[in-house]
Amino acid sequence: MDVGLALAFTGIAYLVWALVSFTARKLIQDMIQATVSMGEKVPPITSGVKVVFVDAGVAIDLVGLAWLTLSLLLIVFAGRQKFSISWAWVSAICQSFVAAWGAVLVAWAAFLPFGPAVDAAVPSENSAWEKVSGLSLPVVLGVAVIVWSALLFWLLFERSRFFNRGPTVRDSLRTNV
Repeated sequence: MDVGLALAFTGIAYLVWALVSFTARKLIQDMIQATVSMGEKVPPITSGVKVVFVDAGVAIDLVGLAWLTLSLLLIVFAGRQKFSISWAWVSAICQSFVAAWGAVLVAWAAFLPFGPAVDAAVPSENSAWEKVSGLSLPVVLGVAVIVWSALLFWLLFERSRFFNRGPTVRDSLRTNV
């Protein structure tokens, strides 16, 4: 039961990561377009956040997928009684916290231009990395769903195989320490 809950929460933590990633990109892009259309300057901090969340969005997507994979591996090792299931929970919770802090940073940077006027350069139109980042999230999200679903089906298959053959002497030697 703990493995199933950890698996579900790991999937939800990744979905939080993906939602923050998508929303951050869209919010920053829309805010920059609105600021430029009003004739205002974009603050350097907002331009820096744009570089991290929009231009380098591919890296954020890949980090989220790697974090999901790490959490799923911790679940598998917990099912094999190599680690405590708590490590998978901690990993998923940390992924959610990092996503939440990213959302706070993006929200702060997005509404910064609507404060006092600042002098900064107007960013260029759509860079090549910005276009790649716009395509990477749907691709990585699809891969993540496939990986998560594959692990779920594999764990269900292993469980049914265990119940069909019954416990062995080797299974009884494992403990929950």
